[in-house]
Amino acid sequence: MREARREEITGGIGENDPKVRAAICDGLSWIGVRLADRPNRAASNPISDPASRCPVLVLGSQEDEQIARHASALFDSRQIPEDRMDTA
Repeated sequence: MREARREEITGGIGENDPKVRAAICDGLSWIGVRLADRPNRAASNPISDPASRCPVLVLGSQEDEQIARHASALFDSRQIPEDRMDTA
């Protein structure tokens, strides 16, 4: 990777834990990613420092919605044998 145009942090931990976001950005400091402390703590986009070589954003992931889509697709395709489905 020669440059980053934008860093997006997502997922439950990434969305909700400023320490995790700081650790991620610390690991990317070699490409010029810099985090601003106050916006990071508030998850107020952008959370990057103005001196950062690219913006850093916190994005909602909607993981539960994606899991529901995958589960629905499995049921629809009958990849789960009916005798393994709990109908209670």
